[in-house]
Amino acid sequence: MKIKPLLILITFLIWGSGSTYWYVCRIKGFCTVQEKAPESPGEKNNPSGQETAAQINHDLLYYQKNKDEAFVNDKDKWTAEVKSIAQLKAEGKKLRIEAPYYENETNTTGYDNLGLARAENVKKMFENVLDTSLIITSGKLIPLDKHSLPEYIDGYKDYIKWINYNDFVKEDKQGKVMVYFPVNSNREIKNKAIHSYLDELVAKLNEHPAYKVVITGYTDNTGNAQKNIRLGMSRAKRIRDVLISKGIDAGRIITKSEGENNPIADNHTAEGRQKNRRVEIIIKK
Repeated sequence: MKIKPLLILITFLIWGSGSTYWYVCRIKGFCTVQEKAPESPGEKNNPSGQETAAQINHDLLYYQKNKDEAFVNDKDKWTAEVKSIAQLKAEGKKLRIEAPYYENETNTTGYDNLGLARAENVKKMFENVLDTSLIITSGKLIPLDKHSLPEYIDGYKDYIKWINYNDFVKEDKQGKVMVYFPVNSNREIKNKAIHSYLDELVAKLNEHPAYKVVITGYTDNTGNAQKNIRLGMSRAKRIRDVLISKGIDAGRIITKSEGENNPIADNHTAEGRQKNRRVEIIIKK
């Protein structure tokens, strides 16, 4: 066996490897070890290899599983957003802050659900720019379906918005709007808050020509049931007539009456009867 040629080959390979390392790493600098990204909330406790907050493109606000703290994705952008939201304040409106939560999250906050606790923490972020009596907080339950509980939960888009909320017009979390009427009243609507809301409704219907609106009239349980059906329909038609006068085609408006059926409050009290004398408005997309 010829040992000398073998030694020459080995020496050549070692020399080639060393030269390549020197040129690529020391001269070109391509071998520099990349610094580790800063740890995000919860990253230290995530040895499972799941995605962390640093790896996910979050909404402006997001939450960590089982915790009520609200994390801000971009502090400067969020500060500007808070000021912008506060400037949209208008008479007869309140700012609804919702926060998402999952049923199987651990809630140790003392609030009814983790979503409400999260919303209360977001509310504190508005203390310096808005009268907090104008803020309504609530939690929104998110179904898990077939997916496992995520480590981080986004919670800004569609969770913070101004809604109609006053003595005459109230909007619930599902987007249904209730317009309230005085006792036995089905007269012409002159209330400013109601017209302000109907102007917004007209703008939305004009923006979405395929949308229709369902208007259902209700009464309290005072008087004859058949009379209350007619009274409820009369109230629904009053709203319909206003929409038509503002340019909405009658074919896009569905009017119904439930009379004294389906009360939402106790008819044995004056306050409860007032809540039952209403028209409910729902947009059909």
